[in-house]
Amino acid sequence: MTRSRACPTCGTMQDFQKLDNAEKAAVRERKGERHYVDDLWRCTAVGCLTYFPAGRLRDHDLLPEKFRREAAVATEPE
Repeated sequence: MTRSRACPTCGTMQDFQKLDNAEKAAVRERKGERHYVDDLWRCTAVGCLTYFPAGRLRDHDLLPEKFRREAAVATEPE
């Protein structure tokens, strides 16, 4: 499931999806074990690490660098 929202980092409308388990664990590690992570959404744009709680875009934050999504590398046929 995705939602289209204005991403404060990208500056444009982007699709957001809920955090996966590894991303949730990283947020809990950074913000504390009791931090509620079940309704956090992240930007799906290549290179963006922005996430926020549903309905509270002002409370956005960034995931750790290891979750940065890179563009697929185009390979030339041999």
